[in-house]
Amino acid sequence: MQANRTMGAIPAIQPRNASSIYFGKIASRGDFVKSTSGAEVIALIDKWVAQGMELLIADPDWKNSYDTAGPVDFLFIGTRRKRAISGALIPGRDASVRRFPFIAATLFEMGEALVFLPLSPLVMERHANHQRALSHHASTTHDAAETLTALGDVALLADAGQHRFHAGYAQFLNTTSLASLATALSPHLTGINLRQTILAVGYLLQPVLANYAIAPHRGLLMPLPADPGLAPLVKAWWLDLVCSFLPRADFELGVFSCRHDGRPVLILTFNGITPAVFHALFGGAAAQQSFIDISYSAWVEEYAARDATRYKLSSYLEHGELTLGQLREAFRQAFSG
Repeated sequence: MQANRTMGAIPAIQPRNASSIYFGKIASRGDFVKSTSGAEVIALIDKWVAQGMELLIADPDWKNSYDTAGPVDFLFIGTRRKRAISGALIPGRDASVRRFPFIAATLFEMGEALVFLPLSPLVMERHANHQRALSHHASTTHDAAETLTALGDVALLADAGQHRFHAGYAQFLNTTSLASLATALSPHLTGINLRQTILAVGYLLQPVLANYAIAPHRGLLMPLPADPGLAPLVKAWWLDLVCSFLPRADFELGVFSCRHDGRPVLILTFNGITPAVFHALFGGAAAQQSFIDISYSAWVEEYAARDATRYKLSSYLEHGELTLGQLREAFRQAFSG
């Protein structure tokens, strides 16, 4: 019964009043391109990217890191705010092969951020796929005029059947076991111990419940399956667990879907859109400094061994047949009460 409980009223996950922008460098132009509207949003993201690029180019192998990086889907959302920015970042270059990303983004309004956030991978999936495809085409084609026009006008289509996101997520929770999730992740993570990975989320974010005014300095890097049909649901599940710790927090979150060391990951940061985060998205030492990769978290055993309060959860996580819905409820009870 508890696993069927989802995140609040359906209207709260309905994005509205959207406007789209683009800017950056593309292969068919020798100059910087940008949309005619959305100057404030462009300035905000451009500052983040420009300062992040300054950090990146200080790396000796930065060109290789940049050229081998794939697209990055992002969502910037404040836990207490009613507006958010969703977009795609493509590592681009202009006609003279000068490197600078091409970004397309959509500013929109929503209801409660912490109600919207867990289901955002499902709600935004169609829009994100469309925006990413247009962005990639614009950055690589020989004639981008029509595509740029489409990006400036791209609509965030609200799905009238909002209940299907709740229903689809509830079904995923009720039918997906811990063992089956581990199997879905295993092609990229041989021998992953999801018990340790899930406990790591709890132990790393537990301090937020007591010190909710202090945002974690480092972000979380969470594993995703390669299956594009399953990935949005797993993203939703990770975000659902994280949101258990954020009801009193006033954080500026960055949610990034990309590839890290050749595998799909979800990255969540808590300190706004800092240049260091942009730098870290391209891997290397910067990623190790900015993100905690919870895929392999053997360090939790030391905590779990002396933590009687979470003994039940730790034991639950030994049983691969338990559903993600059951584990979500046990996780919430263990860490947030």
